[in-house]
Amino acid sequence: MMQRPYSERGDARKGLTGGVSSTFISDRRNVEMPLRPTLAEGMLAPVAGELNLEVIEGPDAGKQIMVDHPIVIGRDAQSDLVLEDAEVSGQHARITPAPDGSATVEDLGSTNGTFVNQNELMGPAHLDAGDELLIGVSVIQLRTADDFRSRGSGVIQLPPAMAIAERTPTYVNPEVRRVDEAPPVSEPRTFPTVEKYLDIKVRRRAQLAPLALVVLIAIALILYFSLK
Repeated sequence: MMQRPYSERGDARKGLTGGVSSTFISDRRNVEMPLRPTLAEGMLAPVAGELNLEVIEGPDAGKQIMVDHPIVIGRDAQSDLVLEDAEVSGQHARITPAPDGSATVEDLGSTNGTFVNQNELMGPAHLDAGDELLIGVSVIQLRTADDFRSRGSGVIQLPPAMAIAERTPTYVNPEVRRVDEAPPVSEPRTFPTVEKYLDIKVRRRAQLAPLALVVLIAIALILYFSLK
């Protein structure tokens, strides 16, 4: 009977089925495992409490808030993140942090809806660091604390070539503009529907109408009882 030659592959297979050698155990223990899962571009995944919201475009650009509890976004003064955006509802949306470092967004019955990465929200949705919300005309980004420390604010700046100083329009007729800017002239309030009652004769007739009605009722009663 031929003896099977020694094979590291066979020995490893034997170790997997019957018992693992000390060398095999040592090799497995020396494998360096990542402490946390990684996101795209080598960025570490956030842990709970590391997320922040930043308004990167809109009337409140630059406003930030930490997402360490459910955050209500809206125009109402009682909201956690108050936006001075006319297209935003009083309580527009809510961001709820998750233990794994992500978050959940839900629309609170807003008038104009909530969009996640340009997709309209139809129900509660998952949010990761880097995702963007469109609420009204405001763009809000979910960011990690490490991202803030590495690159600072994410507010979208208008390129200098596109920035134009405010100027008076030249295509408006000066006469029209003068009329529009003139203070309103106070005029006495009139009520066309009751103008006819300003006539003295009509007013007297209106005053005599109840008396005439009483007289007619009295005549009708007299006739009724006299014919009975």
